[in-house]
Amino acid sequence: MILELMRAEGLKLKRLCRWMPVIQGIILISMTALEWYLYFRQGPGGIYAGFAVMYMFLSFVFLLGITLLASIMAGTEHETKAWKQLLAMPVPKPSVYVAKLAWILILQLCAVIITIVGMCVVWVLYSNEPIPWGIMILQPLFAYLSTLPMMAIQLWLSTVFSNQALPLAVGIFGSISSLFLARSNSFIIQVLPWSYPALSSPLIPGHMQWIGISLGVGIMLSVLGALLFARREFE
Repeated sequence: MILELMRAEGLKLKRLCRWMPVIQGIILISMTALEWYLYFRQGPGGIYAGFAVMYMFLSFVFLLGITLLASIMAGTEHETKAWKQLLAMPVPKPSVYVAKLAWILILQLCAVIITIVGMCVVWVLYSNEPIPWGIMILQPLFAYLSTLPMMAIQLWLSTVFSNQALPLAVGIFGSISSLFLARSNSFIIQVLPWSYPALSSPLIPGHMQWIGISLGVGIMLSVLGALLFARREFE
């Protein structure tokens, strides 16, 4: 049943949603390569400094992409007044929410794959050293896994508010804040979901605990969002 819902959601995806992983990958790779080439390549880190540069932009690009995807996918239903018809189908209401969330997960995983491939190309162009596959794969993958709480939050906000101004504002503010929150020494600030992608980087000591926290909080918020979605009455 959930697969049928996902197939139906896939058919409704707007072209921008399908292109979002490509756009995210291009932006992230371009920003990383440009910053590294202009400012970091002459430093002691050499080509490896590119991973530090990628760390600077990963959370921003991923969280911004999640914000836009959630807003577009839920906004389509709001604009067409299709929520009531969609929820009248003989399927559990939480499954509708889960299907949309699953598509955001899939599209963001595509962004991870595109980022890894693109960074490998940049590495080959600028270095004769072997590709360090461990950090090349784990850095974007861990950032992706730690964005699950924000996927749940942004999708829930986007389904609750027909006017997407507030969900977009929250998502954009959170994306920008993610560049700075993880640098705080305050535990209260670090436990905010926007901090998780940066704290989950392999470059950060103790990153595995933040991945575990991210997955636990993300699953909890996803279940809670699905239950609240099921109880909501749409016009």
